[in-house]
Amino acid sequence: MITLDWKERLLNDCSDFIERKIPAGDFDFDIIYNAYPNRIDNKIPRDVVIFVANSLGSKMTKNHKDYLTFCDYIWSHKGSNGKIAFACIINKFIKKDYDFYFKYTKIKIKECVDINEIIFLLDKVLYPIINKQQIESIESLISLISETDEKVCQSIIKTILKCGKENPEFLKRFITKLEYKWLDAEPDFVKVIGLFLKNLAKVDLQTYLNIYKTYKLTREPIFVEILTSGLVVYDDFLYELYENWCKSGNARLKKAAVLGFKFLSKKKK
Repeated sequence: MITLDWKERLLNDCSDFIERKIPAGDFDFDIIYNAYPNRIDNKIPRDVVIFVANSLGSKMTKNHKDYLTFCDYIWSHKGSNGKIAFACIINKFIKKDYDFYFKYTKIKIKECVDINEIIFLLDKVLYPIINKQQIESIESLISLISETDEKVCQSIIKTILKCGKENPEFLKRFITKLEYKWLDAEPDFVKVIGLFLKNLAKVDLQTYLNIYKTYKLTREPIFVEILTSGLVVYDDFLYELYENWCKSGNARLKKAAVLGFKFLSKKKK
């Protein structure tokens, strides 16, 4: 618990930091709280860092884009406290320009080489962004998962499904939008869709199976290839579906169907 006296002091020091330090190019915001006397394991308590970050963010929102250099700096150079502050501040800025800060966060994710930093951005920045405007996020999310490597894509998909668990309508619309892109899917995007389907099966098996049921009469090879890339569980319906597809006269469709049927046959044993 931060005392009222210290809250007042921190607020004043935040104002001074914005007025004097930032214009001079001094972005070491920890000067605001370094004098705080109560430490935990010799470290500034997390709630103090969050209080300072939220205070800075609130004071910066009017001219938010003027402070992006500061945000970049604290993310890259101020350690764990800088990353906490970055998330708090960007979550304030989102209210002013949702599209801009989604793209800004997307760039940050693609620049990261540390998976822990990516997970942090997904949990503390991207997830709150999506939750604020879920439906509006769908196209950007599809674009994001199609532009990242498998390890990053896996983490992003988990964030998407986390939102979908809380809002089934969001998940339904996301799947519909994703399906619009199936017919012209390139090989790399087929892998992305397959990864999504596999993760979906873990959290919502019925929705996963319903997707396959939607395509039970399809004769489009690309659709069967995509569905085969997403196979991860055995189900009697899937077994019968692939058994039927294996009888197709279309060589490309049959090739994908045979792969899927072999997988399901092994799972059935």
